[in-house]
Amino acid sequence: MYKILIIDDEVTIIEGLKKLVPWDEIDCKVVGIAEDGEEGLQQIDKLKPDIIISDIQMPKRSGLEMIKAMQRKKRDIKSIILTGYREFEYAQEAVNLGVVRFLLKPTKLEDIKDAVIEAIHMLDDERGKVRDIKNLRRQLNKHHAIAGNGLEGSQNEDEKMRFLSGQAIEYIKENYNQKLDLQTVADQLYISSWYLCKLFKKEVGSSFIELLNEVRIQEAKKLLTTTKFKVYEITERVGYSDTPYFSKTFKKHVGLTPNQYRNKMWKEQC
Repeated sequence: MYKILIIDDEVTIIEGLKKLVPWDEIDCKVVGIAEDGEEGLQQIDKLKPDIIISDIQMPKRSGLEMIKAMQRKKRDIKSIILTGYREFEYAQEAVNLGVVRFLLKPTKLEDIKDAVIEAIHMLDDERGKVRDIKNLRRQLNKHHAIAGNGLEGSQNEDEKMRFLSGQAIEYIKENYNQKLDLQTVADQLYISSWYLCKLFKKEVGSSFIELLNEVRIQEAKKLLTTTKFKVYEITERVGYSDTPYFSKTFKKHVGLTPNQYRNKMWKEQC
């Protein structure tokens, strides 16, 4: 179940949300409450919720300040604002912080339910991508070892398929900065592009493009942390011709833009 944390300095709001929203219907459970932003941060660290529903104006620390502090810790949490304050500046700041919904009190229970469902969909999508990328990296490492063992001793078709997919991955790793397509790699192995596509799907569970992007992104991470090349220069060095596409792909794999990743890593090294 998805864990919900409610932060509001009005006890009636907290109790209303706890009792009136049909949490079970949307596979959710309220795991905690807090009455100000400072207590909210403590509860976030302790309970690790999936979604928070927070007011803005509260004692000690506002809801927006709390969300900023939460994001600095890279928490994988979605935020929903439920407030009586209609100021445009608050809504604008909430949008900039990536808040899922900005709801005004009083609001309908259906609107709260819809906001939570939207947050759940966003979490599922993002976590699914992270799992896919982690699995792809594990498969790349596994097939690197297989390729190094050679084909000698292969006794069956499965072993040959594993060996060929490992060889294909090694070729991609050596030529990622070139203009590369499925047919080029297939030609190097003297097999058809259709058969190579089948190999990747069976042995790695990914497409050629997904594999190529992952190899390129790993190389880009090295360049971002070990050189002072500009992003557009790194784009070209790892085989991309379009910087916006490279940045979008990088963020999908890493969760940060190239510049954000570079700044984060350089700060950690200082």
